[in-house]
Amino acid sequence: MRALVVDDHLLLGQALGGLLTQLFPLDLQGVCGSVSDALVLLAQDSPDLLILDVCLPGERWQDLAEPYLAGNSQGALLFVTGHDASFEPPAKLRRQVLGVIHKSVAWADLIAVVSPWVQRSGALSETWHCSQRPSPDWLSPREFRVFEALGQGMLNREIAQHLGLTTATVDSYRKSICSKLGVSGTELVRQAVISRCLPAASLRPDAG
Repeated sequence: MRALVVDDHLLLGQALGGLLTQLFPLDLQGVCGSVSDALVLLAQDSPDLLILDVCLPGERWQDLAEPYLAGNSQGALLFVTGHDASFEPPAKLRRQVLGVIHKSVAWADLIAVVSPWVQRSGALSETWHCSQRPSPDWLSPREFRVFEALGQGMLNREIAQHLGLTTATVDSYRKSICSKLGVSGTELVRQAVISRCLPAASLRPDAG
């Protein structure tokens, strides 16, 4: 089975695609930053699962979701959103919609939605325990909040606004986190996404 991820935050999209293909027997057809790019892949072949960001600047998610579901009666659609917490998919699409996952919640919710679909499709998922993933316990409270925001798909400027910092300060924190975790900038985002599957109590440093 194949999955296509569409998110204007490409690093987050790549991390989500990597997470799902690591946990489930899915091949990643692609990660697109726009509806127009995704429609090109859709014209070539239709994925079994489409993971679609609701909020795509200057584009409508309907322009991708509707032709995808119309051309693939067995296809499944999973929405993610970082802004509209009240989003509800139209009733006419709900038969093929797995759910709506907000980027601010743990990705364990996403896994809990995808896992039953994989099982219903006849593919066996491998046993995987979130608690086995590395925990960034050694980060300072401020570094952890930056790390957590990266796992939600925020860009540096968004993190700066969210935490009341300058973008230069956020960039400095990212470099410090990369050094402590021993990862590259791209790998940092993937680790932030994966770590959101961990129990919150095991991740959050003591305040101070």
